[in-house]
Amino acid sequence: MGIHRVVFPFAVFYKLNGLKTKGYKIKPPTFRLWSISSRMPYNRRVLLFILFLWCAKSGMAQIGGSSTYNFLELPVSARAAALGGTFVGVHDGDLGLAATNPSFLDSSVNNHVTTTYTPLFAGINYGYFAYAHTFANIGTFDIGVKDMDYGTFTQADDAGNITGTFTAGEYMFNLGYGRPIKDSLFSVGANLKVVYSNLAGYYSVGGLVDFGVSYVSPNRCFYMGAVIQNLGGEIKDYIPGNSEPLPLDADLGLSYKFKHAPFRLNIVFTHLQSWTLTYADPTDTQTVNPLTGQSIAKSGSSTFFDNFGRHIIGSFELLLGKNFALRYGYNYEMRQELQLSTAPGIVGMSGGFEMKIYRFHISYALTKYSIGALANTFTFAFNTSDFY
Repeated sequence: MGIHRVVFPFAVFYKLNGLKTKGYKIKPPTFRLWSISSRMPYNRRVLLFILFLWCAKSGMAQIGGSSTYNFLELPVSARAAALGGTFVGVHDGDLGLAATNPSFLDSSVNNHVTTTYTPLFAGINYGYFAYAHTFANIGTFDIGVKDMDYGTFTQADDAGNITGTFTAGEYMFNLGYGRPIKDSLFSVGANLKVVYSNLAGYYSVGGLVDFGVSYVSPNRCFYMGAVIQNLGGEIKDYIPGNSEPLPLDADLGLSYKFKHAPFRLNIVFTHLQSWTLTYADPTDTQTVNPLTGQSIAKSGSSTFFDNFGRHIIGSFELLLGKNFALRYGYNYEMRQELQLSTAPGIVGMSGGFEMKIYRFHISYALTKYSIGALANTFTFAFNTSDFY
């Protein structure tokens, strides 16, 4: 068991003053994507696009607590945060989404800059910065940096005597590449990522890659995107000889913009590499209701729909012209993992807006993680070409 799952969670638990959760967790294709062209029948292209997802290694459940570098799964744009935390389907010139689906990298984000900041709880915060540039006849590249700062903690020995303080932080550096497939409505892309994690003096280095593909209909009303994220491994383990799994994830996003209405409906199917996402509490051994004497058991249908719901994030955008948008998202998995049964509230729900002021895009998102735990995400983006 890794040091980050033994020592570090207790420090975070102490710092959060008792905030308790169930451990909410906050991909290469085997066929030749380059052979897909506009001459291939439409239904076959869509079918191959969907089958792309299932090329990921299946059966590996990477939910909370079972992998390292889980900070990678936190959204790096206010738009993604407002739409449920994961948003991989819409290819519309938003550089902040390319960190999740690199196929979004094309000339529409040439010379774009995006930066995001999210203050979490108890002094924990993270940020992201990215810049993209298009090279003629080659494609579009972007570079990005994600910084996760867990703050400063009080250090004590086994007897509880204060011995000082320690810090913890994680960093991700990415180089992305994407381009449209010639004579088609598809785009492909990949991210190469290097992660450095330092937790109370224990450090790890990892190398990861993402693969993404996206499709836009000719009338630009229907969008589809698929990603396989965090393929790779640790280069340097926290403890020598104790390599840990990475947060592998395979997602499929679908989106539809009504032609004569200012709405865009989105749905994301997450964690497609594993069916079972429910949390099994090892301390919950009660099988009989002490008041009624009846057995406590879930029906097969309720278990099926609970698992199915944890794979789905639903959201919509209200597009009020070119300069303003309202957003809402619902993440059922987040709600089931983080809500208190006595006070569920709006846990798992998120919302936000985006506005364009002069040449700048300013976005905001509010995410309800648990009772008393709100996250505010701010994104500031612009095109440097607008200034020269």
